Amino acid sequence: MTSEQALSISLGLQGPCVIARLTGDFDFASAAEVRDRVTKALDLTQPPMLVIDMQGVEVCDSSGLSVLVYVHKAVTASGGRLLLAGLNGRCKHLFAITALDKFFDIRSTAELAIAELAELSEPGNSPPFPG
Repeated sequence: MTSEQALSISLGLQGPCVIARLTGDFDFASAAEVRDRVTKALDLTQPPMLVIDMQGVEVCDSSGLSVLVYVHKAVTASGGRLLLAGLNGRCKHLFAITALDKFFDIRSTAELAIAELAELSEPGNSPPFPG
C-alpha cells in the first residue's frame, strides 16, 4: 500500500544561499513546479549558491532526478554551486544505484551545506574548479 504525499516547496535566503526545502513526493506531478520555482529563485544570488534540502522527501522518481540535473546545469553554467542535502532512505538508494551520488555534491544536512557555501562566498574565497 502506498500513499502519495503532495510536495511542498519552501524557498528562502540564508546568508548567501538560496535554500529550497522539499517535503513530500518529488515526482512527475511536482517536477515542473519545482523546476520553475527553483530556477526563478536562482536570480536571488549571483553567482547562484543553492542548497536543495531533501530531508523531507520520501519518494523521488525519474522526473525529480531530471529536474535536479536541469537545475545543476543551470547553476553551474552561471558559475554557481549546488549542494543537495538530507538524502535518506529510498532517495539515497536511488542516487547510489543511478550513480548520481557521484554527479552531485551531497551533504548530510542542509546546515552543513549552507555553512560550506557561506564559507566559499566570503571575500578571498572562490569555489574550487571541478575536475
